[in-house]
Amino acid sequence: MLKNKIKGKILVVDDEETIGIGISEILKDEGFEAAYVVNGQDAVEAVRQKGFNLVFMDIVMPGMNGLETFREIKKVRPTTKVVLFTGYFRDAEDVILQGVKEGMLDEFIRKPYFADEIVRSARKYA
Repeated sequence: MLKNKIKGKILVVDDEETIGIGISEILKDEGFEAAYVVNGQDAVEAVRQKGFNLVFMDIVMPGMNGLETFREIKKVRPTTKVVLFTGYFRDAEDVILQGVKEGMLDEFIRKPYFADEIVRSARKYA
């Protein structure tokens, strides 16, 4: 079976560097162009500079949380899709509910994630 080169620029945002590296490597193995950053401010700047069309982003991060970062990304590049994820559902519940109210969640993945969930979302949105 031939593997088609998938076009899509994907950014991973997580304050845990190992998560960012892991997800970006999964995506690269599937043919996507992928990079990672460790905070919301860097994510907004990366989207501004490189025009990522999909962002996988942790919700619970120091500084700008995932929802605040999502809002800023949409100001910079409204067509960018964002998939939020977290391992701390209780801490993130209010943020998730607010995002749903504002119509801002493209998709949500709960940690621990499975590689096939990441790849499926990437194929859907990138």
